Amino acid sequence: MRLADNPPLFAGIDAGGSHCRVRLENAVGDELATAKSGPSNLGLGPQRVQQEIMLALQTAIQLAGLQPDDINRLHVAAGMAGAHLPELRQQALNWSLPFASWQLTTDLHTACLGAHAGQDGAVIILGTGFSAIALRQGQEHLIGGYGFPVNATCSGAGLGLEAVKAVLLALDEVGPATQLSERLHDDLGCSGYLLAEKLLSATPELYARLAPLVFAAADEQDEVACAILRQGAAFIELVVTRLLQDGSLPLCLLGGVAGSITPWLSAQTRQALVSPAASAQQGAIWLARREYPQHRMERMG
Repeated sequence: MRLADNPPLFAGIDAGGSHCRVRLENAVGDELATAKSGPSNLGLGPQRVQQEIMLALQTAIQLAGLQPDDINRLHVAAGMAGAHLPELRQQALNWSLPFASWQLTTDLHTACLGAHAGQDGAVIILGTGFSAIALRQGQEHLIGGYGFPVNATCSGAGLGLEAVKAVLLALDEVGPATQLSERLHDDLGCSGYLLAEKLLSATPELYARLAPLVFAAADEQDEVACAILRQGAAFIELVVTRLLQDGSLPLCLLGGVAGSITPWLSAQTRQALVSPAASAQQGAIWLARREYPQHRMERMG
């Protein structure tokens, strides 16, 4: 069958610590469907991550009214948390997947491509975790992305962890009293040693679920919550300075924490922020389309 008789489909994947999000497009760029599945950080292991990717893609194919075997027509590019680690990235590139082509980069890279429509720019992602990137003339400058709890300042998981630490310090009367004690008790149904025991094996996602409690307490002028957010905002200011040290770039703040932390940033930083042009999934599709002509020539040759 000639290639023209079997038009390509393109899928962009944003695979992170909380969700695997997929966008499916036809050859001319029309959105056919979007779908999502569960956590898909490469650190979760190949079996789990492949299951989540396939679930999201199969759901998108079904929603688009396509046939299951149309998955073989997909040119897929994924931006994945954990892909900055060379061994994990190489392993994922070698997966046996039923796609027409498979590209892989970091979730940071695709987020930046989408946010700035493939042009130079910078993004700071404050989701379950923290990471940042500046793309300038084909060069990447990466900050963070090492994972929770090593590198999570001002992320959802990081703010949740700081809340738990503050509550336990207050319980032992070696830290100031805080509204967070009552808020965490109401959310998790326990306190004190039971709280510590419950969180011994807690995932980053569970800690990230607590981040809104910090912002809610800060809205009530709770000084402990305010101090946590001031500390987080000061860290973001340092990241901005580092990312933009070689000149100005358009900057986007992305992720579930982004909107809530923005008012805590300096006026200068807030003025530098721009709205993203497109999603990380669209950034991944941009990458898939960029690689498609090369793949097509290899097939025809």
